[in-house]
Order: sequence, then structure tokens, then C-alpha cells
Amino acid sequence: MAGISPKKKITKSVRNTRHSTRERLQLKKLSNKYSVSKCNNCGKPKLSHRVCPHCWYYKGKQVITIKTKSKDTVVDA
Repeated sequence: MAGISPKKKITKSVRNTRHSTRERLQLKKLSNKYSVSKCNNCGKPKLSHRVCPHCWYYKGKQVITIKTKSKDTVVDA
């Protein structure tokens, strides 16, 4: 089957809602299997003993920084 194209355009809001639902369900599955706690920095749920995927902090310290192509700016995640 070559070239099956979509019948209608999927809007950004429908796409984003689908993706956010999937992320929420994955976190729910992980919380049943692993321990989930609040991030001390941003307050969002994260897996215990791991870096927060939202603010990149672990034990009160920022562990990941993002560098941009321009030499002047360093974006703290």
C-alpha cells in the first residue's frame, strides 16, 4: 500500500490534545510501577531519583543547560 494520504487536516489543537493525553496516560502507568514525587523546584510530578524533565533540576541544582549557536547567550533550561 503506497501513498495513503490523510482525508482531512488535523488541527493543532486536536493534535496537541491527543499528545497531552498520551503523556498523561504514560505518567499514570509509570506511577503505578514506580514512585512519583513532586519536583522541589517547579512542583510538577517527576520520577523519584531522576532529573525533572520540565526544569532540569536534581536535588536543588540545575544539571542541564542548553547552549545556543550564538556565543553570547546561554539558555538555562
